[in-house]
Amino acid sequence: MSLAVAQAQDLPAGKGKDLVENTCGSCHGLDVVVAQHASKDGWASIVDYMVSRGATGTPEEIATIVDYLAKNFPAAAAKTNVNKATSMDLQTQLELTAKDADAIVKYRADHGDFKDWDGLAKVPDVDTAKLTAKKDSIVFTDAP
Repeated sequence: MSLAVAQAQDLPAGKGKDLVENTCGSCHGLDVVVAQHASKDGWASIVDYMVSRGATGTPEEIATIVDYLAKNFPAAAAKTNVNKATSMDLQTQLELTAKDADAIVKYRADHGDFKDWDGLAKVPDVDTAKLTAKKDSIVFTDAP
């Protein structure tokens, strides 16, 4: 089996796989692709950079490549530090309402940083079910 075929097998099936194999694989190994992880915007920047270096494709093909890469090689999920996050951060990163996010920021300002999950759950008038659903995305310190 050739190296190109072996590398192509590393790519998940889906719309755009053939474009990635042909477009990206024509300049570098697909191992470079599978080692990367980025948001959709991040992939768009990477692909735009590759186009500036000579990769070709129609705008529709480029969009399909970006969609494929974003779906199959997404950015690692970031954790939200509830002791540092702004209200807007809490809204966008944890998908909280403005009311819930504002309540968390105000409670933190009035009572100090949260030590743990139990402290966060004490914030009045916050949808704790929504917080519980995002529990794995929440941290209380900057520690790794």
